[in-house]
Amino acid sequence: MTDFFIKDRNFYKKVLAIAIPMAMQNLINVGVSLLDTVMLGQLGEVAMSASSLAGQLNFTYMIMNLGLTAGAGVLTSQYWGRGDTASIRKVMTMTYKVAMAFAAVFTVAAFFIPSQLMTVFTKDAAVIASGAVYVRIMAFSYFISGFTMTSFNLLRTVGTVKISMYTYGASFFVNVFFNYALIFGHFGMPRMGIAGAALATLIARFAEFAIAFVFMFRYEHKIGFKFREMYAKIDRDILALYMKHGAPVLCNEVLWSLGSSMLSVIMGHMSKEFVAANSICSVVFQCTSVITQGMSAAASVLAGNTIGEGRYRLAKQQSLTIFVISIFLGVISCGITLAVSEPFVSLYNITPQTEAIAMELLAVMAVLTIFQTISGINMFGTLRGGGDSRYVLFFDVSSMWLFSVPLGWLSGLVLGWPVWIVCVCLRSGDIFKCFGAIGRIMSGKWIKDVTRTEKQIEELKG
Repeated sequence: MTDFFIKDRNFYKKVLAIAIPMAMQNLINVGVSLLDTVMLGQLGEVAMSASSLAGQLNFTYMIMNLGLTAGAGVLTSQYWGRGDTASIRKVMTMTYKVAMAFAAVFTVAAFFIPSQLMTVFTKDAAVIASGAVYVRIMAFSYFISGFTMTSFNLLRTVGTVKISMYTYGASFFVNVFFNYALIFGHFGMPRMGIAGAALATLIARFAEFAIAFVFMFRYEHKIGFKFREMYAKIDRDILALYMKHGAPVLCNEVLWSLGSSMLSVIMGHMSKEFVAANSICSVVFQCTSVITQGMSAAASVLAGNTIGEGRYRLAKQQSLTIFVISIFLGVISCGITLAVSEPFVSLYNITPQTEAIAMELLAVMAVLTIFQTISGINMFGTLRGGGDSRYVLFFDVSSMWLFSVPLGWLSGLVLGWPVWIVCVCLRSGDIFKCFGAIGRIMSGKWIKDVTRTEKQIEELKG
């Protein structure tokens, strides 16, 4: 047990230096979601349900971009540990090109077939009509948000995290102002309802893009990426490495996002009250998991950088320390969820039926948060950052498609079981992933140096 915990204070300083800004960034993003649901909740459950389901398309793109950049981050974090910025720039060139290709597909779909996209999630005509308005306006956001997310996600792997916190902090206030003005028609602006919420979000995305663009090509000096490099040819060696170690991460997120969309379909076909209640619970869940997300980012970067430096034994010791921290954070998140549930739900103008469903869901989600925290930090932080992307792919996708989706469909749409049982079934995959992460962390088999040859690795071990 003497080697179980890291005793070096610098380790904890590094963890906090990444985790706190990332947690703050995620908290800001959650604040936007919170205000959206509270403001739209004043217009009724149709508007709130419509925005929640319409947001699934944006969520899917965000997850795909996260998969793309997390896969690229496996390479960039280890290259940063080696001090190889030239290779990092080559990875960035490839990543920007693929991100823009994804953005083109989502833009076309959102602009030309918004109603058809909404019918996937619900049969309620009013929700479809309102949601289609939101989706079409957001069609103009994918290229700019793709650039912003790609830039900040890759900068994070080299320890540059504060700029994203400042950027999303600024966009938060932009979003709040225009939400209030455009949803309800204040400050001489038109009363647009759900369309106003979408337009406010689009304006905030433009603000984020402006800051990210200026920072990347004027003030970022660690990597030194130039605008002209966005048009350079993709390096074949870098592409080969990405296909081997990064592509599984992208496939992981694509398949997971499809499964997540299926969960939304299941909920959307149950009732609009269930959708509204779940959208409220999702905000609470996001609020309590911001520290988890920050810690996951720190675990990923530290694992990648340490392995890139060739310090494999230290990487394993760090992972065990972070594992213990993840258990503690899971219990804390559970307690916070239980404490804030009742006062938070009271903020919404909803029916007693929706309120009862929300409270029941939150009680179950509080317990499940423990499993989600442990799996999130260790699987998507340490294991993925350590290059073990194929193992993460297997457990994440199988947990969604073998547990959450079939059990959620069976319990919610076929058997009509009580809400709390349906909730457990929908999130059963987190329990499966939790134990998968624990076993892999303890084995130490997750440490994979993707930037060195087998001979170089053996020399370092020797």
